[in-house]
Amino acid sequence: MRSQVWAKDTWILAAIVLLGLTLRLFSLSWNIFPHADVGGDVTVGALFLQTGSLWEEAPDPLAPRHPTLFPIDSRTGIPAMQHGPVWVLLGSGLASLWHGYTEADVYFALRLLSVVCGTALIMMLWVVAHALNGREGALACALWASMSYLLIDYSGNGAFYALQGTLYLLWILIALRKPSAKRAAALGAVTGCAYLVNYQSIILLPASIILEIFQYKQGRQCLLNMVVVTVMAGLLASPCLIRNAILVGDPFGHHLVNSNYVFSKSGIHATVVDNVYRFPSKREQLTAILSMVMTSWLPNNSFYIARKLFVLAPIAFIFFSYGLIGQVLTRSRRRLLLPVLLLFAVHFLISASWPITKFRFLVPLLPLVFLLSYDAIRHFVNNQRTRTLWVILITIAICSGSALTYLSVPTHTYYYDGAITTDPFSGRGEWNYLRDKGYLPSP
Repeated sequence: MRSQVWAKDTWILAAIVLLGLTLRLFSLSWNIFPHADVGGDVTVGALFLQTGSLWEEAPDPLAPRHPTLFPIDSRTGIPAMQHGPVWVLLGSGLASLWHGYTEADVYFALRLLSVVCGTALIMMLWVVAHALNGREGALACALWASMSYLLIDYSGNGAFYALQGTLYLLWILIALRKPSAKRAAALGAVTGCAYLVNYQSIILLPASIILEIFQYKQGRQCLLNMVVVTVMAGLLASPCLIRNAILVGDPFGHHLVNSNYVFSKSGIHATVVDNVYRFPSKREQLTAILSMVMTSWLPNNSFYIARKLFVLAPIAFIFFSYGLIGQVLTRSRRRLLLPVLLLFAVHFLISASWPITKFRFLVPLLPLVFLLSYDAIRHFVNNQRTRTLWVILITIAICSGSALTYLSVPTHTYYYDGAITTDPFSGRGEWNYLRDKGYLPSP
């Protein structure tokens, strides 16, 4: 009997994954040019194929020198540091298989990778949900992910957020094991890899440490595991840190590159001395940034995230919101869901503490909402038939939201022009691109 159920679930999962893959391949048709930060990855990838190095600006001794964040001559090249190197190297490596070297080749490769990662996210979500919520919960979460327009769109636009979400789920799967040095090493390895995909994934390090503190009663073993996690993550990240130290004199220079945006939003202005930007003291920086985080960014962005998740996970988010109380306060449920709750909390905090929470930050967060939503449904609704009806209703709502999103805007994408719910910048990048190329009539 168990084998029959397993075989049935396998066929259902295969159908869900095939549906998700088909929709993600279809999303390639409307993601026809690189958006925002994807454009930067495409440029870096093409330069890597042409020069063999990761440059934001390739060396050009004839170009005029301009100010930089580090004491380097811009004419000798500006190293690419805004994003981790893994995604660009994967895209460049794939493009090289057909001897591609242009930005179009790299963008196509990154789009294919995002499709693969977006499909892998569905399967990984099924695995994690099966461990937490059983077979019905696993199939429900996988189906919701396969039909979510957010996850569909970001699995065809060349962005790395689907891979980040997949690594988050892998971290949770490892964290569900019993505490041990082996588990700590595995958590550190995933942390290091995820960090090199997106520096935002640094949150996995404090999440791993907090997990060890909560789950280990023996202080010495807990401390040892915390060291193992940190060392393993550092070893995986060390090639990037060593490169940065050699090129710009600061192993964590990439954080300065990204923090420059935070500085500008918190009123911190740099002065230029010998073609190098100089910022106020660390104390002044910290005071200004903490003030903005506590009084403006965190409260406003928390509301932004909540209302967007309310639309992206219709009905399910209501169960999530009410269920979160019991999941945190009930000891048995907290013990089981601790990795998911921790990861949701730290990702939520780093996203809401950013000056403007970008819509793409929700991609790794939405699968966690699905996991916690189904757990809440399972505890609120005891009757199996009624629970199934709620799952069906949520599925219909997600499908309807995806259809409305697709039909509402000719460009079909969330990145700039998405209706139903939008990126905070609310640009018209796709529309202008299509108009300029003659695909849309001029106003």
